[in-house]
Amino acid sequence: MALTGVLSTRAGRLALVALETAGFTACAGYQHYKPAAIPPSWPAALITRRRFDDPGLARFLESHGAPPTASGWSSRQLALAALYYRTDLDVRRATVAVVQSAETTAGARPPTSVQATVERGSRVEEGKSSPWTVSLAAGVTLETGGKRAARIDRAHAATLGASLRLQSAAWQVASETRHAASTAVAASRDAEASAAIVAEARALVTRMRARFAEGQISAADVARSQADLQSGVVDEHDALRASTVARVALSRAVGVPFAQIERLPLRADARSDCSALLALGQDSLVTLALNQRYELGAALADYAVADADLRLAIAKQYPDLTIAPGLAWDQGITRWILTAALQSIPAARNRGPIAEATARRALQVANAEVAQQVVIASVDSAVASCRSVIDGLVAADSLVGDTEHQLDLAEAAYRRGETGATEVSLARLAVVRARRTHTQARARHAAAGVSLEDALGAWVDAPAIRWPDVSAPSGAPLSAPVRP
Repeated sequence: MALTGVLSTRAGRLALVALETAGFTACAGYQHYKPAAIPPSWPAALITRRRFDDPGLARFLESHGAPPTASGWSSRQLALAALYYRTDLDVRRATVAVVQSAETTAGARPPTSVQATVERGSRVEEGKSSPWTVSLAAGVTLETGGKRAARIDRAHAATLGASLRLQSAAWQVASETRHAASTAVAASRDAEASAAIVAEARALVTRMRARFAEGQISAADVARSQADLQSGVVDEHDALRASTVARVALSRAVGVPFAQIERLPLRADARSDCSALLALGQDSLVTLALNQRYELGAALADYAVADADLRLAIAKQYPDLTIAPGLAWDQGITRWILTAALQSIPAARNRGPIAEATARRALQVANAEVAQQVVIASVDSAVASCRSVIDGLVAADSLVGDTEHQLDLAEAAYRRGETGATEVSLARLAVVRARRTHTQARARHAAAGVSLEDALGAWVDAPAIRWPDVSAPSGAPLSAPVRP
């Protein structure tokens, strides 16, 4: 009955219509909650189906300048395959999506409020005035001090940091794969070198036994040659085991079943990273790393977030202003209302939050300095390692040259009848052992080159290979024209 009385007035009807209009306008375009079940885990069969002859992988590699070849798979091709197959990067992608969605929240303005009141007086002059008082007001909050701009800058910096951490995680996946591929190539070559040593040692034992039968040498000489053969056999088994272990690690790094890696032909990179990169000079390498390493960029993005937090804390010293214009129909008298209020007046000028934000920004400055020092130190140590292995490779080259020269002399003497076949066999055994030493030196050289490239954060000497857009979902990434 009370509402019937107030709605019988023109002002009451207008107030109700205005309130309904404001309510419907505010609710227009609302989203609705939809439950979603957690998707089941991928069946194991899908993972076991990952193959290196997959057409999607072939198109992906070709689109990034690294098509498969019959000569075998290089470490960079395998790194791209890991970026294609590895699903753990999806966690980083989801993090970027979460942080990026916060930009919308940061840019949102304070909500508008609508308030309607209805009052009835108990004592009125019947017939001369109405007992009803109706008012309708809309409140608008105006942020002061640049709070919204600080929130937006903070959200942009957080998105940049999350994107850089995604790139850093992808680079770590690629680097892990390249290290595993380099180790697998080295282990395969070492196994081949060990097999060559065993073959020569077995041939030497055969000749030593023949000479013993002829009474030219003692049984102790034969025993020593047999012990050398058994030692070579043990080394060969160790090398084969190391090759299997290396390929297991490579299968984990790429994210494919071991059966796909077990017989996969591998090849070393066409160019040595150490030799190519050291030619640029250490100062240039440090500059490249400081401009390229994603970890350093993420640290700077964290500083930008902390700086925006400080700006926001300082802006919160100033209370927000709320203005609420409205209309009232007070017992037959129409009134215009304007209400102003200061919201969230901080105590003690917000000194506590400002001090905390200042300390957090100083912490991020220290973290950025540490990240910079880590980058410089990693480049310095990688350069030193490259230089040391280069010296070792030169020594191994000299050793191979000397032993091959001794073999040539032994063969020439044998042809002249000055020495026997046993001496030639001993010289050949020395050559294959020197070649294994050289193979191991080359493996250390390649590993040092990968470490230096890892410290730089860029594929400097591979201009034809393009870094993929790792923000795309795994298994179907899109290409980007920019290398890391």
